[in-house]
Order: sequence, then C-alpha cells, then structure tokens
Amino acid sequence: MSRRDCLRLALRQARGTLLRSAICVASVAVGVCAMLLIVCTVAFGRAQVREGLDALGVSGLTVYLEKPGSGAVFSAAQADALEENLPVVARAMAIKAGSGQFRTGHEQGAAVFFGVDERLGEVMRLGLLHGSLFRARQIDNAERVAVIDASLAQRLFRRDNVVGKELRLVIGGEEQPYKIIGVISSQASLLSGIAGPFMPNMVYVPYTCLATDAGQADQIFIQCIANADLDAAGAQVERFLCERQQVGGEIAVKSLSGALDTADELVGLVTLAFFSIAAIAFVIAMLGVCGSLLAAADERRPDIGIFLAIGARRKDIIRIFLYQSMSLCLLGGLLGSGAGCALLWALAQRLPLLASIPLWQAAVAFPAAAGLGGTVCGLLPALRASRLDPIEVM
Repeated sequence: MSRRDCLRLALRQARGTLLRSAICVASVAVGVCAMLLIVCTVAFGRAQVREGLDALGVSGLTVYLEKPGSGAVFSAAQADALEENLPVVARAMAIKAGSGQFRTGHEQGAAVFFGVDERLGEVMRLGLLHGSLFRARQIDNAERVAVIDASLAQRLFRRDNVVGKELRLVIGGEEQPYKIIGVISSQASLLSGIAGPFMPNMVYVPYTCLATDAGQADQIFIQCIANADLDAAGAQVERFLCERQQVGGEIAVKSLSGALDTADELVGLVTLAFFSIAAIAFVIAMLGVCGSLLAAADERRPDIGIFLAIGARRKDIIRIFLYQSMSLCLLGGLLGSGAGCALLWALAQRLPLLASIPLWQAAVAFPAAAGLGGTVCGLLPALRASRLDPIEVM
C-alpha cells in the first residue's frame, strides 16, 4: 500500500468520525493558542520590565557603606580619586539621597531627591528632553536648581518643556524655591504603573544642597569602561577606598546592571510557571487525540482485519493511524497558531512594543510542535492496531 493510499484512508477515517475529529482538532487548537499567547505576552512583559529599568539609567557600580563607622561618609574628593587612579573607572559621581515633598500652587506630593553633580549625564543614562543638566558652577555654589522628568512636568504644568519654571521643594523640613533647568525622559513608568500613588517622584538637585557638609555623600555611582568585568572592578574599587582612602565602616559595592539580570530571572520564573500551565493543556489535548485513536482502533477492528487479510502490511496500518494523528494535530496547531497570531496582532495595534515580537517564528514552531506531538501520541494506537490478528478480529 502506497503512502498516498495510507494518507487517503487516514483522512477518510477522520471524516468517518467527524465529531470526534473536530473535538480533537479544537482541543489541540486551544492548547496551541494558549501557549502562543502566554509565550508572546510574557516576552512583551520582559521587554517592558527591561525598558522600565533602563529608563532609570541603572548601570555600572554603586558604592555605599553597609555598616558605617563613626561619622563615616563618602565625599566628592573620593569620587575624583577613583577616576584618577583606577583605569577601569570611566566616571564616578558622589550622590546624596534624601526624601521630602514638592509643591506648586495646585499640586504637591512625595519626592525622592538625588543630590548629584555635573557628571550626572555621564554616569547615568538619562535622556535629556529640554534644558540642560547641572554645571560645575551650580554644584560649587549650591544653587537651587533642579532636573525633573517628563511625567512630573506633565503632572505639575501639563506640558514637557517647563525649563525656567519654579518648583518648591521641602528638604529636611525646610521649604525652598528651586528653578527647573532641565527635563529628562520619564523614569520608572513601569514601576509607577505597579506602585501607583505609592511610587514617589525622583528629583535631581545639586548634592551640595542636600549635604550638611558641602563634600558629603551617601554613595558613589561609578560608570566603568566598556566591556569591563564589573565584579573585578568592584573589588578594585573596594580595595582602593579601604586602603588608599581610609574609609571607615564596611564598604559594599553592588552592580546596578545586576538589577536587570535579577528582573530577567524573575520574569523567567513567571514565564516558566505560565508556560507549564499552557503545556499541561497541550499535553491533555494530545492525550485526547491518543484516546480518540485508541477508540477508533477498537471500533474499526473488522476493517483492520480485512485490510490485513487482503495483503496490507502491519506498517501500512501504522502509517494510517500515524497520518490520522498527525493530520488532526497539525490542523489544530495551524488553527490555534492562526487564532493566537490574530489576537496578538490586534493587541499590537494598541501596544506598539508587542509588534517587535517575531510572531512568524511562533507561527511556524507551534504547528510543527503539534505535528510532532501528533506523531508521538499516535504511536500507541498505531502499534495496537497493527498487532491485531486478522482471523480473530474477523
């Protein structure tokens, strides 16, 4: 019996039990569609997380005191010394952090203040939209100037370009007017979406405005040279500060870019969990196809006996059942993949980032996986049918 004849008989057998075949195809289609939607939407979520963290400008190293000694603090002079003495350090910036409030005539809210210097744009990846960042003169003179992001500008003034506007900041219980000199692209939009009103706004000011001593800082942000080993660089920085700068207390050096890796790991775990749920649905669909073919093998015992009696070989019977299983699963895979791609395309009209996900790869991979799954789940019914004794079944 030729392969074409086997395929024709397999399709005829599927049409003979049309309702059962339709249920098998539908179950496979639902499983494939669920897997496709979960994989692509989680990939979209991972891209959103990375985009949100990238907007914060996190990269390089941060140095802070884990267990401060008596009166131990960092200073701008130590940041300068790191730049001058360690080749692996491209730029270093002293940072003083604080919290308080911002106020305008009609708005107020919580804010986190970052006291920085003129190296802000070189150490952190910030997209400047309007105005300028800080200059050395403004840092040295502790001028009351500020840089805010576009989302805060929209909230306060209903537009992005607010350079020259006045913003009142409450720092250390003292309210002072600050002039906005720059607007950067929105930061922490993803985190704000999660935390809502509990996510404070970030405002950058000269660190000399926050420090009680003009040279004080809580941390040092470091941007390393390209392709630097951050672990090795961190060890060099820690050794330099302990041995050469005599910094008291226990120094901790952390990789800021490690936040991206941690986020990827967490999203990867979520992906695995959701994908496992979809995979279970897919396996159940495959088992349904297997059960359907086992039932068909029992129902068609007389037909199988006749085929064997008139000269059909056992491998022909195996082919018929495998072709039927493959055709049902492949059709279900194509329908499920098509439905999933259509839904994702509709979502991509509202979420442009989703359009960057290569749907064609999934559209090819999932039907292929369904066809392969059909081959596997059709083996047991095929082998069982091929081992029937023609005399006994007739």
